[in-house]
Amino acid sequence: MAMRVIGIIPARLRSTRFPSKPLALLCGKPMIQHTYEAACNAKSLHQVLVATDSSEIAAIMPGNSLMTNEACENGTARVLDALHQLDSTFDIVVNIQGDEPLVNPAHIDLCVEALANDSSCVMSTLMAPILEEDEARSPHVVKCVADHQSNAMYFSRAMIPASKDNSFAPDRFHKHIGLYAFRRSFLVDVFPKLVPCHTSEDLEQLRVLEAGYKIKMVVVPFALPGVDLPSDVAKVEALLKE
Repeated sequence: MAMRVIGIIPARLRSTRFPSKPLALLCGKPMIQHTYEAACNAKSLHQVLVATDSSEIAAIMPGNSLMTNEACENGTARVLDALHQLDSTFDIVVNIQGDEPLVNPAHIDLCVEALANDSSCVMSTLMAPILEEDEARSPHVVKCVADHQSNAMYFSRAMIPASKDNSFAPDRFHKHIGLYAFRRSFLVDVFPKLVPCHTSEDLEQLRVLEAGYKIKMVVVPFALPGVDLPSDVAKVEALLKE
């Protein structure tokens, strides 16, 4: 039997650095709508929903959104809240970041395929080569190291894998892209019970590795920019127009 897959896009209205970010207009259309429409082009998804705490966001996504608890502490918690409201049973749940209007539908499909094809893994995610030294050294860019079976070994804000001379080589480093596919059973029954990882990295996925579970990594050629700050809008708009 083919696996049923849902894509859920968490969208929180109140962002400290960019208030009302999901409603920001890109080429005359709210950002969250761009993300939703791009996700709908993924062949692997049977349904796509926006999980939000805002009636304003829900109003522009009629029939394609679910109201979730304003107290959800992060995007994964909001995805879980939405999932508990659905009657349909899905085998795989994809967490698609709401501030990624340029998300590539093919990357979603690759992430789903990787998880569906490896029963030893509980989730999958993406990574792309780092070409610029500034990115490799930035604590705001999460780096990832995978083994020869493409399973994640570690995620870090530090420059990993480290070298003795602290040098940079573009073929050595990969950055993590925050698109996640979860087995529904793991996300619902196990993930909420995982204890926080005892590091200062502040990376949710480390809880999964610390508990001994496997994360499948999919390498894609490049990562397209998301919208983190108001200053990112013009850059993303230019790419949308191409």
